[in-house]
Amino acid sequence: MQDSFCLASQACRYYAGRDQILGAIGFIFMAITPVIMSGGAGSRLWPLSNEERPKQFLPLIGPQTMLEETIDRLKTDLFEPITVLLAGTSQADLIRQQMSAENYMIIGEPCRRNTAAAAVAAALYVKEKSPDDDLLLLAPADHVITFPGAFHKAVEKASEAARNGYIVTFGIYPESPETGYGYIKRSESISEGVFKVEDFKEKPDEKTAREYCDSGEFDWNSGIFLFSAGKFLQEVARFEPKILEAVQEAYNKAVRAGNLIALDEEAFEHAPSNSIDYAVMERTDKAAVVPCNIGWSDLGSYRSLFDVRQKLEVSCHPEKTQLLDAKDCLVMSDGPQVNIVGLENVGVIVEGGRVLVLNLDDSQKVKDIAEFHKKHPD
Repeated sequence: MQDSFCLASQACRYYAGRDQILGAIGFIFMAITPVIMSGGAGSRLWPLSNEERPKQFLPLIGPQTMLEETIDRLKTDLFEPITVLLAGTSQADLIRQQMSAENYMIIGEPCRRNTAAAAVAAALYVKEKSPDDDLLLLAPADHVITFPGAFHKAVEKASEAARNGYIVTFGIYPESPETGYGYIKRSESISEGVFKVEDFKEKPDEKTAREYCDSGEFDWNSGIFLFSAGKFLQEVARFEPKILEAVQEAYNKAVRAGNLIALDEEAFEHAPSNSIDYAVMERTDKAAVVPCNIGWSDLGSYRSLFDVRQKLEVSCHPEKTQLLDAKDCLVMSDGPQVNIVGLENVGVIVEGGRVLVLNLDDSQKVKDIAEFHKKHPD
C-alpha cells in the first residue's frame, strides 16, 4: 500500500496539473456522471404510452420498464453512483416508484424545450457538483441496448476525446436504409475508433438512405452523447446564448426539495426549443462520433418495437391470440382478446378503451393520431 502511495505521489509531482495526469493515465480518474433523459410526449407508441406515462415507464421488452433497464445498464465502475434524471416535473413520482437506489437526482422541467435546454440543465448540475469539469453521459431512457458490454467499451473509447474537448456521439452501424433515423458522416480519425464528424443528415428518403448505407461512411445517430460539462456550456454560449441564459436563470431560481431540482417555469419557458443536434452538433468543430454495434434501438415506433421483439425472440402477441393465415403481426392488448385473419404486417394495439390498427410500415404516422386526440379529447 505504501509503495502504491509513493508511486502515485511521484506521478503527481511528475505531471503538472490534473489534466496532464488524466492525459497520461487515462479516463479512469475522470468521473462520468450518467444523465438519463426521461421526458417525452408519449405520442409515438400511442395509445400504449401517453403524455402522463411515456414509453420509458412501460415494460415493452421484458419484465423491467425501459427506465429500469437503462439504470441497470449504467451501474458500472465507469460511472458515478449518482444518476441524474431529466424529466417533466410532473413525472417525478413515476421516477421515484421505479428507482430502487438512493443516489439519484431529478431535474424537473416545467415544460418541454427539447434536448438542448435539458442538456444545459444537466451540465449546470454537473458543474455545480464538481467544479473540476467532469464528464457527463447523456442517454435517453427509452433505448434498447442488448450488448451493454460493447456499449461500455464504446464509452471508454469516447472518454479520451471528450476529455480533450470533443462532444462525442455514438453512431450505430446502419443495418438497413432506415428513413426514421438521422445519419452521421464520419471524417478523419481522432484516435482508434473515434472520428470527427463531417456532417449530420436528418431522416433521408429511402433512396438517399440506401446511398448512405452503401457508402460505408455513415452511421445512424443514436442520440447518446458524452462531453465535459464545461465544454458543452461553452459551445451553447457560442451558438445558442439565449438557451444558456434562460436555463441558467431557471436553474438559479429552481426550487430544491430532497432529490428534486424543479426548474423555474417562467425562466425556463423563455428558452428556445431546439435539439442538441441542431443547436450544437451541426455547428461545432468539436463534434466526434464513435461507431459501434451495441444492439441499439430507440423503440421509436411500433415497427421498431416489433423488430426488436422478434430479434430477441420475445412474443409479439398475447398467448391466446389466434393468427390465421396471418404473419408478422404485433398485438398488444390490456384485456380484450384480439384475433387476426388473412393479414400481414399489421399492428393491433388496445389500451384504456382505445384501439389502434395500423400497417407497421406506417408506424411513423401514429404521432399524428396522438396529436389529434390531444386536441380533441374524449
